[in-house]
Amino acid sequence: MTPGTAAGSTHDARDLIGTEVRVERAGMVIRVGHVETVTPSGELFWIRANGCEPRELFGSALGHTIVPASDPGQLAG
Repeated sequence: MTPGTAAGSTHDARDLIGTEVRVERAGMVIRVGHVETVTPSGELFWIRANGCEPRELFGSALGHTIVPASDPGQLAG
């Protein structure tokens, strides 16, 4: 993913493989999960399946921003 920006911080999906993240669109959280894999360009990333939530594709090209779930300065309102 081209680095996504949320509240002034920049995060590259390639650096977040295996970590828990929040996926946001227009400032609203739409999914919380772990980054499973990322395309070589970093523009698209998969959040792994968890319970009844399927594995799902997200990315900056689709209007999504990725934010580490543990980043206290990035709490979505």
